[in-house]
Formats: sequence, structure tokens, C-alpha cells
Amino acid sequence: MPLPRFFSVLVLMGFWCSPFVGSSEASRPVRSVPVCSGVILSASYLSAVAADQAPGFRFTLVNNTGHDIRLAEPIPSSSHWYARVGNRWLWRASSGAGGSFLDAGNERGQLIAFSPQREKANGFLILPAHQSKQWVESQVENPVLEYKPGCKLCSYPGEHEYQVVFAYAYRGSEGQPADLLSCGLRSSPVPMPPKF
Repeated sequence: MPLPRFFSVLVLMGFWCSPFVGSSEASRPVRSVPVCSGVILSASYLSAVAADQAPGFRFTLVNNTGHDIRLAEPIPSSSHWYARVGNRWLWRASSGAGGSFLDAGNERGQLIAFSPQREKANGFLILPAHQSKQWVESQVENPVLEYKPGCKLCSYPGEHEYQVVFAYAYRGSEGQPADLLSCGLRSSPVPMPPKF
């Protein structure tokens, strides 16, 4: 099986194993969306977030476009964890809903956008043109940020180098604003402290 297709199968398996996605979520309609041009999501690891001293991440969202953008929260909507095996990074777990990679080997590949689990999003973020926003979240505040292998095949003895890629892809439901960001976001891989 070609490497990109192999990654795709593993990532999709992760959503079916994920504790955040039940059988009703798996049966919801999905669609793919392209990666946004001109909107950048980045992250860096924090060993402790001041509010609860749990590990977390500092996120930065940059709108380099000439118009305001509106995103449904939570942002990011999913995380995708990779472990180093020799000189390759192999997928190990995904959590959340929306933003899974159809082709993990292609940074510009399409993202799967899931419909929300509830009728409405948690809230909305409006970011004006040529502006940026930075925020910090812990794994306690947002469970999507925690590494949680959902099946026995998702974690292997001896692995200790990990990285995470965060993604956002949202498909609004009826009655929600029509101008939600219709493309997806993915961060560059974020290095994690070694696990021994």
C-alpha cells in the first residue's frame, strides 16, 4: 500500500477508535474541505498552564486575508499524534471531530469536516482582516489537546518521541452563520517532550 494511502487509513481508523466520536458521530454526513490560503494556525507546547498547572499549548491564529473570518469554536477541532519510528513519523492517535487528514503526507491535502455533535457550536471567533489572535489552553480545558490512544494498536512499547498536528474543519448546521470559514486549517508538527 503506498505510504500516503497507508497514513490515510490509519488516520481514519483513529477517528473510529477515538473516545470523542461515537457510533452516531460516525454515521453523520462528512465532507472534505481544502486547506485555507492566507489563514495560519500554529502552536507551541507549554509544560504548565497557569490556571491549573496542567500541560497545554499556546495557539496563534493569523488572518492574512483581506476580509474578516468567522470560525466555530473549539479551535482547534482535532489533534493528530505521531511517534518517531526510526527516521519516520507514524500516526498513533487522533481525537476530536473535524480536521482529520485524508492524506497525512500532503500538507496541502483535504481535511474532513464533521457536522457538530450539538445543534450549535460552543461559540464563534471573528478575526478581522490582517489581524492575529493568541490564546493558551490546557488539556483540562480542552480534552482534544490530550494524547489519548483509543485502541491497543495506537501505542507501542519503546516509543518516546512524539509530535502533534492540530487541525480545524467545521461544517455548520442550519441556523448558524452562513459565513463560517469554509476551508480547513492545520498546524505544522509541534514537538512534544520525550516520554519514557
